[in-house]
Amino acid sequence: MYAYKLGKKSLRKLVGVHPILAFAVSEAIKVCKVDFGVVDGVRTMERQRKLVKQGRSKTFRSYHLYGLAADLVPYVDGNYRWDDPSSFQEIAVAMKKVIHKHNLPIEWGFEKWGWDMPHWQMTGYRAKYDIRKIDARFA
Repeated sequence: MYAYKLGKKSLRKLVGVHPILAFAVSEAIKVCKVDFGVVDGVRTMERQRKLVKQGRSKTFRSYHLYGLAADLVPYVDGNYRWDDPSSFQEIAVAMKKVIHKHNLPIEWGFEKWGWDMPHWQMTGYRAKYDIRKIDARFA
């Protein structure tokens, strides 16, 4: 439908992310009206601490630590656009299309908390999936 595909950096950011969420992101880019990239997938606790200190995250129990979250940001004219709510909405339309089509347990941070437009996470999987216990590279 649209000519967008995930770039190498985005694909690297999906390494370690739960396969269901990685699948949803990979399918959403194909049906999205705007290009986007994955700017964050699995995080280390060290990175999480820095983000909390900078005020860019509010928790030390982020789903990113478990491989259960990904941040998707519009990519326009070679740059990530954090200031374009309408493009985030287009990403949401595409993600929801994939989520509903395949009945996937994924929720949008913006709908859950009223902020965090880039954030998408698996629901009900924190006790079942922890990439840190599966792959030592993420421990």
